[in-house]
Amino acid sequence: MIKKSLLFALVAFLLLNTSLLTAQWQSTGFDKSTWVLRQAENGNLIAAEDIYPELGGIYISQDEGASWTKATATDYAYTSSLVKDESVYMGGVDCNVAISHDNGETWTNVSFKDLLPSATENDAIYAMEYHNGRVYASVLSMGVVYSEDNGETWHLTDQESLWDVDNPDNGGQWTYSLKSFNGELYNVGAFGIWKYDETADVWSQVDDYGYAGSSLVVNDTFYVAYNAGGIPDAIRYTTDFQNWETMPIPAGIQTTVRILEYYEGAFFMGHVHDAVYYTLDHGETWIDYREEFPAFSPVPGVDLYGVPMNFVFNGETMYCGVFSSFEDVGGVYKAPIPAEVLSIKELPSTLKAIVYPNPASDFVNLQLPKELGNKATLTITDVMSRVQYHKAIDNGINSTFTVPTKNWASGVYLYYVEVGDSKTTGKFLIN
Repeated sequence: MIKKSLLFALVAFLLLNTSLLTAQWQSTGFDKSTWVLRQAENGNLIAAEDIYPELGGIYISQDEGASWTKATATDYAYTSSLVKDESVYMGGVDCNVAISHDNGETWTNVSFKDLLPSATENDAIYAMEYHNGRVYASVLSMGVVYSEDNGETWHLTDQESLWDVDNPDNGGQWTYSLKSFNGELYNVGAFGIWKYDETADVWSQVDDYGYAGSSLVVNDTFYVAYNAGGIPDAIRYTTDFQNWETMPIPAGIQTTVRILEYYEGAFFMGHVHDAVYYTLDHGETWIDYREEFPAFSPVPGVDLYGVPMNFVFNGETMYCGVFSSFEDVGGVYKAPIPAEVLSIKELPSTLKAIVYPNPASDFVNLQLPKELGNKATLTITDVMSRVQYHKAIDNGINSTFTVPTKNWASGVYLYYVEVGDSKTTGKFLIN
């Protein structure tokens, strides 16, 4: 697939679906192997070092990574995080959580070990999420807890409903991601996906595809990235947990995706073995973005890359927390956000199209403002990125377009109006 916006599109086509691009990654000065990197609401960067078997601590940068200060939180080898408004939650081992209510400047520590007394320093909190007024945390292989008072007190959700009927040691207690989606809480992990019923306090399995490592929600679509070699699919997505589709990954790489993130129309993938890629066309073309990415090179031509654990995007810069057992490889690194990602500018909200009726049934009207200019393109897709309608507009935009939708399936649809290098987007519902 050839994309006009890619400088090396022909090269990408000849190489099946991967092209090369210089990234110029460089260290921020934080050179400790990093398990967690997050950004507080005010822009502070929060990093957790990984120095197993010792217990690593939390560090904060208030100047975009130029300098780092160790936080006052107790060292508990933090392995997960959650940002909610000015509050930052960091989940560690042995049921310990560090909490800051001022964007990471001051911290307190709490423990819910009384709920899981068998937990040790080898048992880590790998997932945290905010859902319906509660802070949730999951201790890998044990269970999920929640707090209704910003982390002061905790409660254990039902454990038995997570267990596999035939093998209780397996099941939803092996959680690597918790995600709030369309009013429900989902538990994503090694043995599938479970949904939580808060009223009944019970978990029920909704998918049994294993080896999930991370999840994210984009445009009312639930994406799951998988981290195991040799499995059929590395990235799957759905809107209803009944029908699943697959996002392609670059040809020739393993199905070991550590993290998947979305920013300004692009998906960024952190790969366990091959560093960083991004795609602007939902996986049809992937761009290698690992020039100068940290690596250990035992012999010339062999690069053992650090593992991208998290991405943070701020203005025109992206940051990556990198884990590695090799000295001088791990840490927090930064690079320019790819120019072609930044070139897709969002138009002011006052220039968005007016969509009616919404929800729609047999047709939908889109009224485009005259301020957009004389030439534009209108594209409508479903949430799986399949194009349902496309129209080039070159005779003035102050018009209303009626799009027949009688034969369209019920669900959420996305529209894109592109004018030059700018775009406006929105969504509507078909009943």
